[in-house]
Amino acid sequence: MGPALIVVDANILVYRMVVCQKTDEALRILEIDSDWKFPALWEYEFGNILAQMVNRNTMAPKDAAHILEMALDIFASGITKVDAFTALRLSVDHRLTFYDAQYLALAKSLGVPLVTEDKGLRKAGSGIAVNMEEFLN
Repeated sequence: MGPALIVVDANILVYRMVVCQKTDEALRILEIDSDWKFPALWEYEFGNILAQMVNRNTMAPKDAAHILEMALDIFASGITKVDAFTALRLSVDHRLTFYDAQYLALAKSLGVPLVTEDKGLRKAGSGIAVNMEEFLN
């Protein structure tokens, strides 16, 4: 069994809320560790993913609004302050976006795994950042 707390990025949050190929893995992770943490910017990334789905006609606008409303409620308790200077340093050192670096900075500050499907984040956070399959194994 994994740790009691993990950091997840916005994509994992989407997999939790939008039925897709990776939803089963996200739900299994939730069963193992239900205390998910993430920076406040999650909602902008989450909303952007939903908007892209609507623009690609893979989701209706009303469904996107409903999912966003549910997610804002479900994930409110996971929002955790990130040290911006640590994120900036990680962003520069590893050539990450400042957005992505916030997830890594949060995981490092909490001393817990970062679960992400983002290859660049996993490379930058080797030893702390894992994909869903690695976390489940």
